[in-house]
Amino acid sequence: MTPPSRITRRTLLAGAAAAAAVPVLAAPSAAAPLRRGDWTSVRYRGLCADDPGGRDALAAPHRGFRYEMSYNAIDLTSPWANEQNHSPDVEETLRTLRAEYGEGAHVTQLYFYLWDFATTALPGSALANIERVLAGLRRARTTAVLRFAYDDGVREGRRYTVQHIQAHLRQLAPLVGRYSDVVTVWQAGFLGAWGEWHGSYYDHEDHPDAVTEIMRSLVAALPPTVQTQVRYAEKRQLVGDPQTRDRIGYHNDYITLGEGLWDYYVPGNPGWPDYLAVSPHHPVDGEMPWDKGQSADPYAWSEVIDPVAAARRLQTLRFDTLSMVHNATVTIPGWRTTRLTERQVAAAGLPAATGYFRRRDGRAVERTAFEYLRDHLGYRIEARQARWRRSGAGLDVELDVANTGFAAPKRPRPVRFVLLDRSGRVASAGGADTDWRTWLPSGRAEIDGEDRTVPVTRVRATLPAPRHPGPYRLGLLVTDEGRDGRYGLRLANAGVPVADGVNVLGEVAFGGR
Repeated sequence: MTPPSRITRRTLLAGAAAAAAVPVLAAPSAAAPLRRGDWTSVRYRGLCADDPGGRDALAAPHRGFRYEMSYNAIDLTSPWANEQNHSPDVEETLRTLRAEYGEGAHVTQLYFYLWDFATTALPGSALANIERVLAGLRRARTTAVLRFAYDDGVREGRRYTVQHIQAHLRQLAPLVGRYSDVVTVWQAGFLGAWGEWHGSYYDHEDHPDAVTEIMRSLVAALPPTVQTQVRYAEKRQLVGDPQTRDRIGYHNDYITLGEGLWDYYVPGNPGWPDYLAVSPHHPVDGEMPWDKGQSADPYAWSEVIDPVAAARRLQTLRFDTLSMVHNATVTIPGWRTTRLTERQVAAAGLPAATGYFRRRDGRAVERTAFEYLRDHLGYRIEARQARWRRSGAGLDVELDVANTGFAAPKRPRPVRFVLLDRSGRVASAGGADTDWRTWLPSGRAEIDGEDRTVPVTRVRATLPAPRHPGPYRLGLLVTDEGRDGRYGLRLANAGVPVADGVNVLGEVAFGGR
């Protein structure tokens, strides 16, 4: 028997015996349930600052601020002096990162350096080390911006070829596939220092044939729900195969809003039109440079990057994830102390979650720039109104949702409505008539003429009646195929409790005739 704490595909029942359905109660919300004809409806409100958890990071997967950790695949040590306190025990390392950089991230950049095996097969011990880390992330319910690289910029560059990379991809593909639920994106990596596609020994990153072959092999290795990223538009454009190119997003590893020499994600750059075109549908990750309190390198950056200008750029380019480890002694503290108001955000053409700058009594409240960016990177899904009614032997459900984040969801996930019995088991389920990647955000802040209104999407489903009469909780479940609800979407609403990842929308009673 499936325990109540887990929701599996087996428990998402497709059939049920006929019974009569009578909606009786709604989950606590800002508005009382209303009856109009056969329909019962409930309106919901967004999280206010003084709601329980209203100032905490929302645990919505594959989005938001991220940490960073790096491992040598040979022994799970780090190549970096500032990461010597990182442990092969990932859960311990995450505790270290939270203590050093603060709470608020459910994603981490994860580097594996294959320097020791650049021109040989990966031994079983290295693959086991990689799996140990991925398994630790799964236990910690943290996902990875995953990158494999050979050259760390410290040791001598390795002389790997396209064929070496392809052989390693064949070895890694089954392993990454088993842990696809914890992989937010699998970055292209491999070539050049830190896998950033510059300075590799044979300059493969500059040759279209080599780039196309490598990216074809990487895309073939990707799990079906995962995409990849490259750093530069001109590298993506080197890929000669359109189907391969369609799985490639971007990562900007030097965000300075164009003030720094290596930030190419700016209007007027030749790649800007491509960044605009690709970012709405493909994952986008970023990091600022290290600051001079973190690094003595000449590229270190020690001026606070303006948070409103940064938010406009991140929203315009539909960023999903951003490092809170980089520039952690200059810009991040600046963002933590900069206060933002609802009026400032609106004047900048930026979205704000409903009630985000309010208390429950309606009074205005300020937020920090750090909070705002943390909470609006990627998607932020709110329920606006739910309706349900008896339909033959089942239950018709409609839900209006709005995405007040910077980006649409980029990862396909089934959307289901479920009925939970008293023990928390799924008694009935129905797939919704929607692809949640179409739950679009407002128009882009830096593009004149785009509509700043947050669209509202109506989602519909019909659930078979459960086999047994009694009270049931109606909920929304959006999670990776085959994973339980604890890895699922968390709606950004007050009065919508979560039961093992199911967002509980209301209570429905089914009785015999």
